[in-house]
Amino acid sequence: MKSVLSLFSGIGGLCHHGISAACLSHKFRVQQFVEISPYSQSKLRHEQPGIPIHADITNYHCHRSYQPSIHEVEAFSRLY
Repeated sequence: MKSVLSLFSGIGGLCHHGISAACLSHKFRVQQFVEISPYSQSKLRHEQPGIPIHADITNYHCHRSYQPSIHEVEAFSRLY
């Protein structure tokens, strides 16, 4: 199974739900989220308890408890 780091995660629609919708949950697993929005963080915590959420991409560092290499990175920029 490949580990996924979800950057600019939003509520997880593109990465987590996309993996499930594409029936690829047996190949990919989201290990960490990076999301600044408190609302989106609350949705992620509700739907994905136990997966670390980092609030600021500028000071993100890999969690010590999570050391596997990340094979896939989902990064979508936001339009403001």
